[in-house]
Amino acid sequence: MKPYERLSKLYSRDWGKYSSKYTELISNVIENYNLKVHSVLDVACGTGILASELYSRNFEVSGIDISEDMINIARENTRGIDFQVSDMSEFKFNKKFQMITCAFDSINYLTCDAKMEKTLKNIFLHLDDNGVLIFDINTPTLYEERHFGVIDRDFDEIKFKQILEYDKEHKIGKTIFDFGNDGSEIHIQKAYSADEMDKFLLESGFRIMNRYKDFKLSPIDDKAYKIFYVVQKSL
Repeated sequence: MKPYERLSKLYSRDWGKYSSKYTELISNVIENYNLKVHSVLDVACGTGILASELYSRNFEVSGIDISEDMINIARENTRGIDFQVSDMSEFKFNKKFQMITCAFDSINYLTCDAKMEKTLKNIFLHLDDNGVLIFDINTPTLYEERHFGVIDRDFDEIKFKQILEYDKEHKIGKTIFDFGNDGSEIHIQKAYSADEMDKFLLESGFRIMNRYKDFKLSPIDDKAYKIFYVVQKSL
């Protein structure tokens, strides 16, 4: 199966619950940096949970995701948001946004330099002058220390296995969602360090405003599992 073909039906029952934390993070960033934000594009928006929460706070919101299954659910659940099926490196809008978000380690799905560069360039082009991008990445530390083994999942009697593997040499993490006789989904991600991500951002024209290791906006350290970036389109 394609990534999120089956998982899209289950997403909100577990992973989607973190959207509220992300919404608060965005609100805190806006307040801390005194940003003027009315329009938001949520890149890799999934089933639209984060986009919906932002919309409920009176932001003008659009969302894109490469998974048609995820977008179909997003459209069913929320009205008033322009959801589009598109690759994050190729989406096109006839407008720019004051803020773009890309949550829940979606950037890690970009596993080659060329795709990363193309995506960041596309996001840059869709931001207003001085517009802000907020996103997070999983670091090599997370994959090395936590991305292994098998997790048994059970959602309303839908049972499946989440199998975690990591190729340290190539920094490639593989997650297999095994639904038994109903098939499986394979998700491939690449781990990025702060230094690697900083280089991509600076070469794409962004100014790094800050980096945090958690939803509480704590400073990063060498042991950070995740890094939350707040970056700005430089003029």
